Amino acid sequence: MDRPARFRRFALTAALCGAMAVTLLPSPAYAAPLPDGAIQRPKASTVYDLATGRPAWSAVAVYSPDNWNVSLSEATGPWLASSTYPTGRTEFIAVNSHLRGLGAYRAEATRITGYSPYVQWRQATGKIVLPAAANDGVSGPGDPDLAFAWLDSRDVVNVFDMYLTHGEMFWANTTPDTGFYFLQSNPYDPSTFLRTRAQSVAVPGMRIVGNCTLYRAGYTGWHGVVMISDTAPVTSVPAGGIAVALHRYDPARPDTCPQRNFPDPTPAGR
Repeated sequence: MDRPARFRRFALTAALCGAMAVTLLPSPAYAAPLPDGAIQRPKASTVYDLATGRPAWSAVAVYSPDNWNVSLSEATGPWLASSTYPTGRTEFIAVNSHLRGLGAYRAEATRITGYSPYVQWRQATGKIVLPAAANDGVSGPGDPDLAFAWLDSRDVVNVFDMYLTHGEMFWANTTPDTGFYFLQSNPYDPSTFLRTRAQSVAVPGMRIVGNCTLYRAGYTGWHGVVMISDTAPVTSVPAGGIAVALHRYDPARPDTCPQRNFPDPTPAGR
């Protein structure tokens, strides 16, 4: 005996709904766009869509006076990395698109405690070029021997590209984990194409002398520099921020950081 038309319509509707459910389950959850350079202030854990648009180093970062973490995954794929420092520290995950290629990603700013995060995504637009050493960096900020990495006080993170050949070295007038991070990737190890803050503190071959760090390139190619500050972004008049002076290594003075007194001059011959 044939079933009533009403029952058949109900069965068909249920079957269609079930098919739709199967189709919708794998669909990714909504993510907010995170434009290059813009700062977002989420009130709860939030997922963001971002993308690398050119071969360059880039970084997604989150700062909070409380405790927020950041994670990165492929746009439609697996988790890649997380940065999980304690309260009051800026988290970052950097991507080397010179080696990893261009692509879309999802970043999640995750609330552990508190409600005051600042989230920013930056792709490197500037390149750091180390001048040939001539004046030993002794004449202060205007010395032609110096190159600079900086962070505007209005930003959470800034990123630079820096091309070095294997073995090249330079001084930075800062000690590790204080705002300046030199990033490098082994071109034969894809796991090094992404770097977290924790992975960027200790770089093979670096040496600390006083208030300076000597960095050594382990590979030939594009290295990254990330600048952060463990403080909230702020607009100041006049404009403010922090700068780190970089000086090419002089093998004739292997234990001397020429810009160690920066921004004040270093006495000549010392």
